[in-house]
Amino acid sequence: MGTESFSNIRFKKETARRFQSFSRMYYKTHTLALSGMLDFFKYNEISPHENLGKRMGLIMDFLQKFRDFTAKRNNATIAIIKDLEKHGIMPTKAMMELLFEGGPTSSTQKAGDIPKAELVIPEIQGMDLDTEFALLEERKQHQLLEQELAQLKTLINEQLLNRVKVIRPTLGTPRLQLDMTLSEWKAVQEHFKIP
Repeated sequence: MGTESFSNIRFKKETARRFQSFSRMYYKTHTLALSGMLDFFKYNEISPHENLGKRMGLIMDFLQKFRDFTAKRNNATIAIIKDLEKHGIMPTKAMMELLFEGGPTSSTQKAGDIPKAELVIPEIQGMDLDTEFALLEERKQHQLLEQELAQLKTLINEQLLNRVKVIRPTLGTPRLQLDMTLSEWKAVQEHFKIP
């Protein structure tokens, strides 16, 4: 840079301040900042007078569809892996094809293409994938119900069974007594919908 000459350009003060703060944020010198901005517009074929609204909307739509596609793909993968871990079974051909479906194939896609965001599930060799998914969904529901049952058991133990005491009077038969205030009992009744 020692041999390069400099040139003066006149800007309004406010524009010069904005440029200087931008330049300090991203570049070492003002020359590098201006060169970077010019290169950005040139290489991306964007005019500074263009409104990126429509282009940006298309990009954002594509990114949203791609995010949805990957989320569905990830959820399907997680469900398959959890099912395999729980049941210790080998994956079926339907599961594997479903997992890798949507990936690029040499005959249908070019090297730089991005996979389509739509999820298309064919029937594979007489296997009904809807049944496979229904089975996975039922197992998932079963796990949720088991968790809910465990939580209810814990809650019943904490709120009711642990508060029961055996009273042994000197005369008469032993009886059980619930050590709980009336307001606590009403809260338990409301929670468990006891009449």
